[in-house]
Amino acid sequence: MKYSLGVDLGTTTVAAILTGGEKTVFPAKSLLNFQYPEFGLDSIKRIQNGLDKNSVRKLQERAVSTLNALIDSYKNELGFDYGDIEEVAVAGNTVMEMALCGYPLISLSKPPYRPMSELFFPDSTAYFPNFYPKNKKLFIFPILDGFVGGDTVASIYYLNMIRSDKPVFIADFGTNVEIAVGFKDKIYTTSAPAGPAFEGGNIKSGMTASDGAISEVRLKDGSFKIKTISDSAPSGICGSGIMSLIYELLKEGVINKNGRILPPEDIESENFTVVGKAEKIDENEIILYFDGKNNIKFFQEDVRQFQFAKSAVKSASEILLDKFKISDYEDFDVYISGTFGSHIRPDIIDLIDIFPFKEKNINVIDGSVLSGCLKYISADSLQRESDIKDIIKISKNFPLSGSGIFQKYFIRNLSFSP
Repeated sequence: MKYSLGVDLGTTTVAAILTGGEKTVFPAKSLLNFQYPEFGLDSIKRIQNGLDKNSVRKLQERAVSTLNALIDSYKNELGFDYGDIEEVAVAGNTVMEMALCGYPLISLSKPPYRPMSELFFPDSTAYFPNFYPKNKKLFIFPILDGFVGGDTVASIYYLNMIRSDKPVFIADFGTNVEIAVGFKDKIYTTSAPAGPAFEGGNIKSGMTASDGAISEVRLKDGSFKIKTISDSAPSGICGSGIMSLIYELLKEGVINKNGRILPPEDIESENFTVVGKAEKIDENEIILYFDGKNNIKFFQEDVRQFQFAKSAVKSASEILLDKFKISDYEDFDVYISGTFGSHIRPDIIDLIDIFPFKEKNINVIDGSVLSGCLKYISADSLQRESDIKDIIKISKNFPLSGSGIFQKYFIRNLSFSP
């Protein structure tokens, strides 16, 4: 049997999907990116660790090793040879794709924050040193502009936006949040500099969405009810858990609309008992879980990190929808993609004020980027090439780095909905 491999090369998590024969699709697999966390939690840190040829080579080696590990996982399970993989399709953000190809990232570290002009992507796996499937067909989803990379193209391709009868809005939540809106012959894109908070990064008890991560929180009568991934003992909190926790704290009046954790005497319910006083600083903290061994807390700085992330997403979305003139259309479809999506209710998204629209029917995709890769490796070669070219032709990116209007919106959107 001959196989094809699709890869979502994420900053934190790398996911793969394998097809065999004409119609067989094997379950997706994922691993932490081997670049993480040594070379940084977010794209900015990866750039700083890959400015020249020597340093970016280390990032390339880690990325290739991650892909090899995912291939080995399938190989050990199915018993094929490396040579049986005929095609590999990869989608990632601009930093990840450039690092994979060994391009120095210095052009992304300073204005105008764009890839080097001579950038091209190889069409054979022979380009990658020590990559297991040798001399096989390779497709790397093209970069649109700046920090809007092949992952956004893959999402647009998966949703078939160029053939939609009404506008489609998608936000793909990862270490950065890529946003696109459009249909037919008009697609606008941007990248919100949200940082890693949606994946548990820069949160003191934060972790990726793996076994033991708190993924859902309820607050009632002064105590938390929590759910963890795989029902394992709690060891930290991931993106969906953070969003759920913020929602509960807002709803129950434990934090105010400015994100301040209130002192117990200012909380008008029995839920004041979840608030404690930080030991070394004069700030309040949330006691989320304690069993005598593990002590999981959520601090005022954690709330701030989440506010920064959600404000970046709302501000970027607001700017993009204004540019698109979404008010000219009667309706538009909304999609969110990311590992936390299946755990998040629409009322949570509305209350924490993450988008500039309310009470929309939000469609959840577990992974639009990987789905785009799967669609590509399963499609007719001529049709998929035509579709990708059309997406590139009609897409326009709006970079936010150094934007005065983004800074203005960002400050305004730091608060939560009342």
